[in-house]
Amino acid sequence: MIWAVQFYNERRGLLARYVVEAALPPAAVVLGRRALLAEYPRETAPFRSLYQRARADAADGGWVLYRIGNVGAEPAPVNGPAGR
Repeated sequence: MIWAVQFYNERRGLLARYVVEAALPPAAVVLGRRALLAEYPRETAPFRSLYQRARADAADGGWVLYRIGNVGAEPAPVNGPAGR
């Protein structure tokens, strides 16, 4: 299946969208995150205090999964199948 995966970064104010091919949604998220980190590498900003170091999560870079959907899926018709 082909999936569209979107990630959002509130600190940067960015929304990134990737189209990946995977069997299941969790695998699509992993592939999408790989593409995301290739395009937007983790920031290596210097920390000013011990408090900022404790709060920083270097694993995610501030990106969160925003939306995932099947690209090939067509919406179900409202009044049943077409052609009736």
